[in-house]
Amino acid sequence: MKLNKNMLLLGVLSAMLLPSVLALSGCSGDGMVKEDPTLTKTRVDSAAAMRSYFDKAKGNYDALSPEDKVALAKLTGSEAHSREAFGHMVYTGK
Repeated sequence: MKLNKNMLLLGVLSAMLLPSVLALSGCSGDGMVKEDPTLTKTRVDSAAAMRSYFDKAKGNYDALSPEDKVALAKLTGSEAHSREAFGHMVYTGK
């Protein structure tokens, strides 16, 4: 039995689509994982604190005082992470 090109194409497209359908079908209803509200508040507070240091230094990590660098490193885990976080933010001049 010889398969024609349309049937082969349909089979390949179906195989490619199946993982997407399966992934999306599990993303609703009561099966969703609920995040701890305390953890969410902690993350928001941490992000706000990092942003305040960023704005204070006008986006320049080296402009922070040594005390601010230590406090920021406590938030991010290390000076390297602090510098990386500064690299992901945009100074808006506010």
